[in-house]
Amino acid sequence: MNSAAALGQRLLDEIREESLDEASFHFSLEILLHDLRAQFEPRTERSHFGVKDLDDLLDAFLSAHSPALTQHQHQQQDHSLNSGAQITHAHSASSTALGSSRATRIGRKLPVIEISSPSSGGGKSQLLYYLAAIAVLPSSFKGKKIGGRNGAVVLLDTDGRLDVKRLYEIAEGAIQHAQRASSTDVDTNETTAAEAAAIASLIRDSLQHVHIFRPQSSSSLLATLKSLDKYLLDMRRHRSATRPLHAVILDSASAFYWQDRMRDDVARTQEIGRSAAEIKQDREQRKTFYLNILYQDIASELRRIQTIFECSVVYTTWGLNRAFSDKNAPYAHLWSGPPSFKPHLPPPWNSFPDLRLVVQRDTVRPYPASSTYTEIERDAPIRQGVVRQGKFSAWVDTWGREYWPPGIINALRNMPEHGAFPFWVRKDGVFMDDLMSDTC
Repeated sequence: MNSAAALGQRLLDEIREESLDEASFHFSLEILLHDLRAQFEPRTERSHFGVKDLDDLLDAFLSAHSPALTQHQHQQQDHSLNSGAQITHAHSASSTALGSSRATRIGRKLPVIEISSPSSGGGKSQLLYYLAAIAVLPSSFKGKKIGGRNGAVVLLDTDGRLDVKRLYEIAEGAIQHAQRASSTDVDTNETTAAEAAAIASLIRDSLQHVHIFRPQSSSSLLATLKSLDKYLLDMRRHRSATRPLHAVILDSASAFYWQDRMRDDVARTQEIGRSAAEIKQDREQRKTFYLNILYQDIASELRRIQTIFECSVVYTTWGLNRAFSDKNAPYAHLWSGPPSFKPHLPPPWNSFPDLRLVVQRDTVRPYPASSTYTEIERDAPIRQGVVRQGKFSAWVDTWGREYWPPGIINALRNMPEHGAFPFWVRKDGVFMDDLMSDTC
């Protein structure tokens, strides 16, 4: 480590001497750190979230938008995506130049996912908790693979409903589920007191790398994002300096929508009688509130953070405006069942995500109207068992599919259920398969 530190310091001094200004210094430093990561960090399994169904969907959507790569760019892409950016990275003063450089070296976009639901309790937050838990847990525990990413997460709780206890339960369930799945002896599934204590200690240590912020308005959210990189780069303020930032999670982007709409209506009313030039100038200079500009700034800040730390962005929205299927639309026959939703947030949110998912709890078929009391009493335990299974479904929101590249359509057509996948939400955790059904 001492020799590596000496080498790094020498290279740093050379870059500082050759740089003409602070912006070029940070830009050159970022390139150096990226190359050092690619050379010295261990190679890990190439996947975005460690959830196969979700990763397969992302590969389909991101690959369809990726330009053709040269052999050299492919090599750079593998290094960058497998290593991840450390939170201790210095960042470029010019995010535009840095983003352009990364696009050349990486060759594909970093993922942005929107998760929506037609109703409250649809499973959005539970799925986010699972992704956050997997992100901060280690890849293995006591020699058994648990699939963690060993990273850090920023969780922006705009809804004010974050349940840390539930996050703990999901992390604990992920560990125990992975241990049971990898165990060959059914008699060793019982967790001893010592093992339980070790798991509890591991979870407490891991959850220290979930950085929670609770903005109270869209303006507060924007201010939080603007200062987020300074917080993450300040090693005195947290313990995640040696970990890659795995994801920025926003729950939810719709939280302040109605109050922002009201502020926007009031601002427009106050503009009555003023010239168009004055109105435009005040909006561009941020002297008056304008919903579209505020949301553009929020999306831009999320992209800036993503560019600096090479992380994913995952956010939730409300499914307000159901998009009814047009039978004459291209490929309409592929998705005649699951609903999709027109984005209710203003631009650029409609084009911001690479993948839009809809999640919903699977419904239990109601009793037929002709059912007798005896039949209802007889079937009640079966129905209660189905409810306890806590099965949810996720599928691709197909709104705007007529503008998708053909590669996405072909990829989804070849996937089971056209890319839809189930997950289970239970008291003891969130699971991506049903191996726990025997414990229900």
